Order: sequence, then C-alpha cells, then structure tokens
Amino acid sequence: EYREEVLKMSSDDGARQELWIACSRDLMFYVNTFCWTYDPRRGNGVIPFVTYPFQDKSMMSIKDCIENGKDLVIKKSRDMGASWMLLTVFEWFWHFRGGQSFLLVSRNEDYVDKPGNPKSLFWKIDFLHKHQPEWMVPRLTRTKLRLTNDENGSTVDCESTTGDVARGDRRTA
Repeated sequence: EYREEVLKMSSDDGARQELWIACSRDLMFYVNTFCWTYDPRRGNGVIPFVTYPFQDKSMMSIKDCIENGKDLVIKKSRDMGASWMLLTVFEWFWHFRGGQSFLLVSRNEDYVDKPGNPKSLFWKIDFLHKHQPEWMVPRLTRTKLRLTNDENGSTVDCESTTGDVARGDRRTA
C-alpha cells in the first residue's frame, strides 16, 4: 500500500524530483520504496525488496566500505539475500553517483551476463530497472557485459574468473 501511495504521488513532476533526491540521499529509502527482488517460490516471483534489520546493517556496511575505500568480507549463507544486497548497493551508486566504476565477477560468463537467466548477476540489475517506474531509471546503455549510466558516466562491467580477471583495473568496487 505504501508503494502504491508513493507511485500515486509521483504523478507530479515536483514530487518525482523530491523522491529522486530522497533516493539519492538515502540508500535504504531507495531500496524499500523502489526496489524489487525475485523469488520464484513466491507467486509470480516478483516481490518488493523490503529489508530485514540485518540487511539494513549489511547494506549500510557495504556502502560505508565503498565510500571509504575499505575491504569487506561477507559471510554468506543461502536465502539471506547477499547477492541482491550487494548488487543493489552497487546499482544505487551507479544510479545516483557520477563517475563510479564497478566490476562483477562470477565463475563463468553465463553467470555474469546471460539474458533470461536469473542466476546471472546482470539479470538481477536488469530486473531492478525493469520493475522501477520509468521516470526513476536513468538513460542507460546496456551491452553484453556492460551497463553505462548515460546521465552520470557510471559503469558496471562483468567478467568471468580467469587468471587475468580485473588485472590492470581501478574500480570503485
């Protein structure tokens, strides 16, 4: 109901601008108001990303580490949303901060970017954009293994794990 009310409010250009500003300032407002996740075990699989307290803490830790250039080790178990949390934080920076550069890595190329494959990391980012209001998604260029925010120059690239993964790179995260 909350999300429906926010969407009704966003029919006004001024309200859209205020919502955009609120999202750019507050990661958790953005996630809990405009992000969706996928779980094929529940209905049609599309569910609002409404975070648990441990996810709030984890996502804010990821954000803090990115902002302060710190390393972070994430202890991960199944069904805790670690992939969704990390990808959503990366997407938030890509979405609202200019000049960001992120790299996603998985064991093979299909798991980083294969259209239609929910196991693919990029599929999850595409899913986030697909389920947001059109006015919320910035102009973007999406090619195989790359996503560029055309409005602020931020990028997300993907690679499979090889002996040369991320070699010679400088990335935000």
